[in-house]
Amino acid sequence: MLRLTLQKDSNVSYHEQIYQQIASSIRSGELPPNEQLPTVRELAAQLKVNYNTVRSVYLRLQQEGMVDSRQGRGTIVSNIVNDPLLTRNPAHLALLAKETLHKVKAMGYSMDEFTRVLSCVMQEINQFPVLFLRFTELELAEYLRLVQYHLPSVMLEGRTFEDFSQRVEQDPSFLQQYKAIVTHPSVNLRAKHRLPREAPPVVSLDFIPDPTTVIPAMEAYPRHTKVGLVCATIRGAAGMINDLYNAGITHLDIRTIEANHPDVFELITNCDVVYISKPGYMVRPHLLTLPKVKEYQEIPDHHGINELRKIVTQ
Repeated sequence: MLRLTLQKDSNVSYHEQIYQQIASSIRSGELPPNEQLPTVRELAAQLKVNYNTVRSVYLRLQQEGMVDSRQGRGTIVSNIVNDPLLTRNPAHLALLAKETLHKVKAMGYSMDEFTRVLSCVMQEINQFPVLFLRFTELELAEYLRLVQYHLPSVMLEGRTFEDFSQRVEQDPSFLQQYKAIVTHPSVNLRAKHRLPREAPPVVSLDFIPDPTTVIPAMEAYPRHTKVGLVCATIRGAAGMINDLYNAGITHLDIRTIEANHPDVFELITNCDVVYISKPGYMVRPHLLTLPKVKEYQEIPDHHGINELRKIVTQ
């Protein structure tokens, strides 16, 4: 049974409090696979919060692969999240698998056709994977997809920098299984200095605002337009500002905030337009439903992708 409590005087939003409690119960096994969750209306009434607050929590849990919403069954706990054979990011892996299968079906292919092609691709794919490093799990979930889109034949594995550092200290030899290590430019030199001499090559890969959508839109805004940038972390928001400046966007009044910050709605109210990053959207998906808020679309840096492509095709 789902038991939740809300701290009314906390600086943490109701959305985040509800999300963290349900997610923790799922990860710990307290809410077992296929467990039925209350309906959105039932939980909102139980907690005395807005219907849309609970709805956005359920949407976030579904997007992260922790729950499934099925016609006639309501919302239930996914049967994949606590699989003991999936030791790293099982919820994100489940989400990726579901999205892939939905796309395959939407294009008219059968599961038998997809399975046969998948078997052939796995035989052809580069058997030495590339290790992709990022600051948070949310960034890994999003940016791995972008890299995979541009390099579909490359096998990618992801780790946070914290997890990577711990693993290197425990067993540096695990790096021998990788063909390259992809890092963020801000930690590229630091990562190289901490690696053993026989480590694979390190590639610096950044993500920049999509020049076909974000840059033209920003350029068109009048001088001193108040533009808000919402990201999962302050570090991510600082990177977004730096990328805009590098693209020549210097005429705007740009303000940043973390998606989970209690003042995020105040920032949105005080800005003329607001852009939210994919990691930020994954933290608070309901923000993208607000009229002022647009998606901040990014693409991998061309130089970094080309450098990585050369290494994996050698």
